[in-house]
Amino acid sequence: MEDAGIIGLFLARSEEAIRETEKKYSGYCRSVSYGILGNNEDAEECVNDTLFRAWNSIPPNHPDNLRVYLGRIVRNLSIDRYRSAVSTKRGGGAAEASFSELESVLPAFGSSDDDLNEEDLLRSINEFLKEQKELYRIVFVQKVWYLLPVRKIAELHNISESKTLSILYRMRRKLEEKLRKEGAPF
Repeated sequence: MEDAGIIGLFLARSEEAIRETEKKYSGYCRSVSYGILGNNEDAEECVNDTLFRAWNSIPPNHPDNLRVYLGRIVRNLSIDRYRSAVSTKRGGGAAEASFSELESVLPAFGSSDDDLNEEDLLRSINEFLKEQKELYRIVFVQKVWYLLPVRKIAELHNISESKTLSILYRMRRKLEEKLRKEGAPF
């Protein structure tokens, strides 16, 4: 079923929307969640929670792209679950390292005098990614969004881990430079 049809089912409050969404996107959501959590049971729970959140949020929301909408929900749920687990254990892992790497590049928000708001930040990041070589863009997204380990990214692209790390370092520095020029508060 096409996304527009699935969204129509959500809007009509038909439980068929959940079944169709699960059929079409559960594998995608599971892979996003598993990439963050590294645990099948936790990933499956996040997928179920994602379906529940989608049911409760459509309507009033009317997503233009259902895959992206669900991906954002499952990613946020998975990150929350990961952070909860890490704070319980007080240990850091690969995902926590990815968060801290990105936080060092992205500006801090929350004050009313921010020169760059969240919407502008997203637009800037998207523009930045469009300007990059395809390999660099994919590597960056795989690390930052999907939280894949460097070793896995290197294997996927048949490049060395050191080259992967170099790409990620350069991308972070370029992004930081672009955001500074645009007035991001660091």
